[in-house]
Amino acid sequence: MNPILPALPATRSALFCLALGALLTASPALPAADPWVLTDEDRTNGSATLEALGSVREGATSGTVRIGATDKESVPGVVVSQDGYVITAASEAAQRKPLRAHLADGSSVDVRVVKEDDTLNVVLLKMEDSALPPVKWGESMSLKIGQWLFSMTGRSKEIRMGVMSARRRAIPDSGAVLGVRFGVDDAEVGVIIEEVADDSPADRAGLKDDDVVMAVNGEKVFRNENVARIISAHRPGDVVKVLYSRKGAESECEVKLASKKHVIMNWLGEDFANHGVSLRTDNFPEVIQHDQPLQPEDIGGALFDLEGRAVALNIARVDRVTNYALPVETFLPQVTKWMEEDRKKNGTKNTADAGE
Repeated sequence: MNPILPALPATRSALFCLALGALLTASPALPAADPWVLTDEDRTNGSATLEALGSVREGATSGTVRIGATDKESVPGVVVSQDGYVITAASEAAQRKPLRAHLADGSSVDVRVVKEDDTLNVVLLKMEDSALPPVKWGESMSLKIGQWLFSMTGRSKEIRMGVMSARRRAIPDSGAVLGVRFGVDDAEVGVIIEEVADDSPADRAGLKDDDVVMAVNGEKVFRNENVARIISAHRPGDVVKVLYSRKGAESECEVKLASKKHVIMNWLGEDFANHGVSLRTDNFPEVIQHDQPLQPEDIGGALFDLEGRAVALNIARVDRVTNYALPVETFLPQVTKWMEEDRKKNGTKNTADAGE
């Protein structure tokens, strides 16, 4: 019996099959396009769906700049005041120095670092000689699981939608790592690196297989346990100095530590997260989790509600369907304080800030 069709009496079943055969024979040829294949117009983030955001897209776009050495190598920054203050994810911006702000008209301006907070992973920057409209901040406490949200992506020229996909919560520290696998301990020399993980902190700092780590932050190391103890006292985003030997020549480099999750997801170049994960993916006081299709270079931009109000700051891409964002209540009061202190220090006038 066909498991899809309901059971029919023998006579009715035979008549049904004959009728179905005649119908299929008499039907016109199917069109070449497969009606079951989704087009961009049909998808969750297709143009037909995103048309609903047309009225709020302009505000999100004008309040976003790109932060990095070049426009191509940059992450989004959120304009928080008319006198040029911008915030973004500190761990992402740190990988793209020297920093400049790249504007929508193709121009770029100098920026200076005002304040960096490792606990929040937020950096406040000041654009020089630039006045752009800030985003409008909303509140995040009323957000519910399943609620629609959107972010800027595609180098801040496009928008993507998704939903809040889990309850808001703190993300514990999984530990900071260099991103290496050690081999032989040598009490006379140091610790030999057997393998460096692709796109890991060690890889970015220039460490290679067979390098011998001799000291970390000035402390000599001779066993794996020595290195592990020193690194465990730090958090993702911290910078450590590594003294190493390569073919007999000593060198020193600075390594910006990453979350263990980052290294595990990219070990040996196996990109299980599809386009990579953020350098730091944990140790946050509170996050809003959502499922928008973002990439690491989209992290640092605002998370908006459907009214166009910024309700959080995208702070980490964890995997293909998981992003973390800091709720506005977590960081905006502190950012406002930093701006006031910087204006006082530099003798500049207070202007209207976002959310006021």
